[in-house]
Amino acid sequence: MKPLRLLYVLAVVALLLVPLAANATQPAAGLLPAPANSTLTATKSPTAACALLDDPKARGLMSGMFETSLLIACGRAGELGQVKSEDAAAGQPGVPSLGADVLVNNPTLDPGGTSHTQSETSIARNETTGTLCSAYNDSYSGVVQGIGYTGFSRSTNGGVSFTDNGAVPTGAGGLSYGDPSLVWRKSDGLFYITTLHASGLGLWKSTDDCATLTWVGMAHSGANDDKELMAVDNNAASPYYGRLYIAWTDFTDARIHAIYSSNAGATWSSPVILSASGVDVQGAWPAVAPNGDYYVSWVRWNPYPSGPISIEVVRSTNGGASFAATANPLTGGINPQASGPTASCGRPALNGNIRYLPSPQITVSPNGNLHVVYSRDPDSLNTGDVIDVYYRRSTDNGATWGAEFKLNDDATTRDQFFPTISAGPSGRIMATWYDRRLDAGNLLFDYYMRISHDGGATWQASQRVSDVSSPVYIDPSLASCYHGDYDQQLQDAGFGYIQWSDDRNIQSGHQDPDVWFDKEAFAPDYTLDVAPASQSICAPTNATYNVTIGSILGYVDPVTLSASGNPAGTTAGFSTNPVTPPGASTLTIGNTGAASAGSSTITVSAASTSGPKSANVVLNLFTAAAGVPTLTSPANGALNVPATPTFMGGCQPGRHL
Repeated sequence: MKPLRLLYVLAVVALLLVPLAANATQPAAGLLPAPANSTLTATKSPTAACALLDDPKARGLMSGMFETSLLIACGRAGELGQVKSEDAAAGQPGVPSLGADVLVNNPTLDPGGTSHTQSETSIARNETTGTLCSAYNDSYSGVVQGIGYTGFSRSTNGGVSFTDNGAVPTGAGGLSYGDPSLVWRKSDGLFYITTLHASGLGLWKSTDDCATLTWVGMAHSGANDDKELMAVDNNAASPYYGRLYIAWTDFTDARIHAIYSSNAGATWSSPVILSASGVDVQGAWPAVAPNGDYYVSWVRWNPYPSGPISIEVVRSTNGGASFAATANPLTGGINPQASGPTASCGRPALNGNIRYLPSPQITVSPNGNLHVVYSRDPDSLNTGDVIDVYYRRSTDNGATWGAEFKLNDDATTRDQFFPTISAGPSGRIMATWYDRRLDAGNLLFDYYMRISHDGGATWQASQRVSDVSSPVYIDPSLASCYHGDYDQQLQDAGFGYIQWSDDRNIQSGHQDPDVWFDKEAFAPDYTLDVAPASQSICAPTNATYNVTIGSILGYVDPVTLSASGNPAGTTAGFSTNPVTPPGASTLTIGNTGAASAGSSTITVSAASTSGPKSANVVLNLFTAAAGVPTLTSPANGALNVPATPTFMGGCQPGRHL
């Protein structure tokens, strides 16, 4: 496109967005109408929001559910489902899997109609009762019933079975439009869910352990909000304990935004913009560290859709008030896409005509390490392998990242996509993804998992989770080529809880996308915790750290401790070694008078029969004596001041800073 013409187009788009941006913070109930059979009032969306559908870049970056909602709102429902499914039947190769797959939604509650899709899953667990709460996109309740596009279920028996609770109720006169994100908030013991809403981003909560949901309010009001994900600070020692965080893409300015609430969603902060202006981004994913630090990751195209992709991450150390960029886990990756499906879908897509968003997921383990998963094309476009899934770890808050590790360990060039990540209380890392290694035609898919028992340092072989290889079914009542954009899984000390969606069942003469669940039983293990994470001392004072060894599922095997990285000339010793779980020891860094001033990262390593673990702590050592003091307060000649002064200065023997 010629430069002048491009400037003209950008100017027109900017003018269209001005009135919407001016009103973006105002409630706008009813912007996106319900289906024709709904009792809710339907009102046309603003012109600027509808105009996004005619912007190829904006439309290509939209999530499937946001595009669906805009098409309905703007009177263009005839553009839904224009790309058909490829014919295939479910198979069941003889490859071992975990336990029997469990249905999360109940297909018998979806009789008749043409749309029965349940997909794009989120899950949370009540740590007190053990109840699992699941949420997912639900086209039956939206398209057929007209009561909203998000369903939810719960299990009170650890995932042996689930009860389908139907649709997330309407709120403030508007429907839920999917893209659900669930958390369990430890500070009040309640589940919270945010979804796309007719007027922006809605928030609900459950006061009865996920049996029902009640409306809380709008987390953010805006016609162009998309792909929101929520996180919560559940560490009672954090300065932001109980804070809810939401990050999303706002197509008003096509940037990643973030807000927080310190009062259970009653009020929300003003949005903070996280991504740069004028770049192509989508797929924000939030995570909270044990110390209260808050991270958000997303994918950036350079440019969309043909350019390479990067994974960007930002960090907030003040509860979401401001952010600073970390190093990129990925820069210059090849955007995964298969040529035929991409041509059919009009955007990057995989076999089976699955529109594909290569957004990352990020999590933080109990020792503060960051873990990220993402997908990319490992070779080049239209050559060899189209897409694989990868993992990287940072042990320094994102300042640097360890070597990239390919999670799928197959020897094929078949697809692996939509990876997930979780960190357990013992530091165990679990990743899951969709996988086509069992189908020579590279169309049927299974669900796979892989586990690291040492915080991402090494990984066990991958395991098949799903019992059946599924075909791909594209729902004709949703946005073209929609087949989900993400899933979530989680862990506790004993189990990994895994969710996904596949199309193995038949409903009304077609494949039926349903949500499935399985879990991995972990073996007994131990945990390692070292505190404080950082301390500053004046030589020759000793530095001491509390080392706590926890027991998971009755683990009692001795744990042998060692330390490395302490300053040259110092000594490192443990008061108890080995430690029998549950137990504790004290690490003492002595002889500091023989060391040079500076900052050191000390690695505490643990070894036992279940495998090794490690944790890093920081020691800042000062050796300079205090200089000649200069009076700064009170002012010379001041009256009524304390007779005993308090001196602040440099190192004194035996002093901690």
